[in-house]
Amino acid sequence: MFDERWLNLLMIAGLIGALTRSPALIGMVMLSGTLVLISHLLRRVALRGVGYRRRFNETRLFLGETLTISCTANNHGRLPLISLYIYDSAPRGFCKTTDDDTIAFRAGGRLSFSHLMALLPGEQASRRVTLQPARRGYYVFGDVEMRAADLLGMFEVDGIAELHDTLIVYPRIFPLEELGIPTREPYGALQAMRGLIDDPVRIIGARDYEYGDSFRKIHWKATAHRGSLQTRVLEYTSDPTVILFLNVTTFHEAWRGTDVERFETAVSVTASIATWANNAGAVIGLLANGNMPDAPRGVRLRPIRSPDQLMNTLESLAVIGPYTMFPFEQFILDEQYGMPLGATQVIVTPLLTPEIEIALRQLHERGKRIVLICVDRTAPGLNELPFQAYHVPPSPAMRVTDEPGEEGE
Repeated sequence: MFDERWLNLLMIAGLIGALTRSPALIGMVMLSGTLVLISHLLRRVALRGVGYRRRFNETRLFLGETLTISCTANNHGRLPLISLYIYDSAPRGFCKTTDDDTIAFRAGGRLSFSHLMALLPGEQASRRVTLQPARRGYYVFGDVEMRAADLLGMFEVDGIAELHDTLIVYPRIFPLEELGIPTREPYGALQAMRGLIDDPVRIIGARDYEYGDSFRKIHWKATAHRGSLQTRVLEYTSDPTVILFLNVTTFHEAWRGTDVERFETAVSVTASIATWANNAGAVIGLLANGNMPDAPRGVRLRPIRSPDQLMNTLESLAVIGPYTMFPFEQFILDEQYGMPLGATQVIVTPLLTPEIEIALRQLHERGKRIVLICVDRTAPGLNELPFQAYHVPPSPAMRVTDEPGEEGE
């Protein structure tokens, strides 16, 4: 490309031609100067009418799925482009799925997929790039740098294509059996996804007494008639409700930071239970003491019957961060106000501190239906708790790489 050294060389050649009175040398310098001037003028319009866009095959993905990006550059200008270089990139957290040499990692872990092409007026060129997210999150694909050469190839001009594309990557979802949580009675004494609130007035029949049935539900007339204990069958007047509490604190001492493995395991376990409960017909809600965009007071997704509730829950879990907004033991007690009657509260926590255990025991003594999921590497004292508790230790399948770029190499 033409630079200052070439300009100095032309000036020296022009000076020599003037001193030696050489018409050929002077003519060559004048011709070269004219070409440089024309090239400089063409440089100003090199990127005029040039456009670039991205299209995603999906705007929401689960971990393990692939993202296909369709990249299209077009030239709506009147001049051809002999060289157009586009510097596009993905945010940190993606890895490439093929051996495409045009996809490389920049400093900072950003995945670069650049394009070099030539375009005639009215022509466009397209390319597809396949990437894979290495971690959950909310990703923004921002502006794109462009560099084009003028028609004579002497100068280059830089430009920016202002783009703003977003992608949400959900946490990894696991079957509950794989997590060691039985699906027939996932909430301990509760039968699988039955209605949790019944109306004691609307009796629709009777059945044989089973171990665990409350004596308040004994149907005495049917018992006298049949000669064996009968339990009233009541009509359920409310949907089963499951409230998920997620604790993002991973160490007893806040100054120690975050144990990423345990934190990501807790997020995946919460997402897995939410997905299973929603598919089983329950109304789900999510409460967490972590930070997320536009949520200065933590995550509070109240249970409602909506087709978008699971998607909203997974999106909240996709973007939640490990910064602790409130102590978890105080958080779960404060959030009991307005809690739906008879709701099952599933507590997912990376650690079980004495303060959290005391708070859960208080809720249990108040008659709350509590299920604890502990994702610590050890589960001390879970068998001594008066409510159902499960231990789901972190596993390599839930591990999030700190350097996804290196993993994808």
